[in-house]
Amino acid sequence: MVTIIAPVYNTLPMVPAMVECVLCQTCPEWELILVDDGSTDGSGAICDWYADADPRIKVIHQANKGLSAARNAGLSIATGEYLQFLDSDDWLSPDALEILLKTISDSNADMVIFDAQYEWSDYSMHERSALAPGIYTPEVILEKLSVPSLPPYAWNKFCLRSLYDGVLFPVGEKWEDVPTVVYPVSRAKKISVIDRSLYHYRQREDAITKQAVRDGSVYKWRFLQYSRRYEFLKTNYPHIAWVARDSLVRNGLMYYTFCLRGKDHQSERQRVLCFLRSPEMGREIPTAKVRLARIAFCIFPHLTAFLLCLWRKFCSH
Repeated sequence: MVTIIAPVYNTLPMVPAMVECVLCQTCPEWELILVDDGSTDGSGAICDWYADADPRIKVIHQANKGLSAARNAGLSIATGEYLQFLDSDDWLSPDALEILLKTISDSNADMVIFDAQYEWSDYSMHERSALAPGIYTPEVILEKLSVPSLPPYAWNKFCLRSLYDGVLFPVGEKWEDVPTVVYPVSRAKKISVIDRSLYHYRQREDAITKQAVRDGSVYKWRFLQYSRRYEFLKTNYPHIAWVARDSLVRNGLMYYTFCLRGKDHQSERQRVLCFLRSPEMGREIPTAKVRLARIAFCIFPHLTAFLLCLWRKFCSH
């Protein structure tokens, strides 16, 4: 059996399509846990309707606590041998579970990483993995996640449910997948990568990630979560921690630039600058431009931040 965990929050127009994509799976051995995270638009009632119609569907109703808390609630009652995450505005290909279970059986892997189809209202795009199809060790996957050349999402990593034993997503935070997926990845003995686009990722202007990009908080959350991932690798995989240091410094530079926008960010700006100036952050940065940008920040932080802003504006046009 496969447990599918789907947090639901105020996505009434999209919930039926999400549930129907599970009902239409060519593999019938699944349970779907719908976690109504305090919806106010009637999404919870739709979840109950589907649960009444099919005993394989379970519903949890809870006060609004965010995506991480909803996923944690689903994990607490999951009974399937395998685990798949699904957001309420996305959907799976009809044969997704069948393909993933067959891949597990053929490769004897504990986890399968697969591609996604990015869906806009008028077109779609296949987001391909940076790794060729094959069997990989956790070290290789962790290194590619840290570059990053593999997306850090939880929903494109089908795995044994036991890999998430004792693992919780950080509640009340964004980019929560970044520090969380390293735990199940590190616990897997073998990981299979396939070039099948099985997950359809809807691109919405009102999505949490899009809002974070618009208001700039994306830099804060990425910096926090990349820091946690780096600490995990430094403790458990020191030989590949240097790869994560590159992306961490890069995001630290961007976060410092964001902190220049308001006086209330002064203490945070100073904290980030001290972090970037630490000797540890100057070691083994593989990307030359990141290495040079860090040096410039350490000497002329405000000027470098200003030039970085100009460069970003230039590149966006």
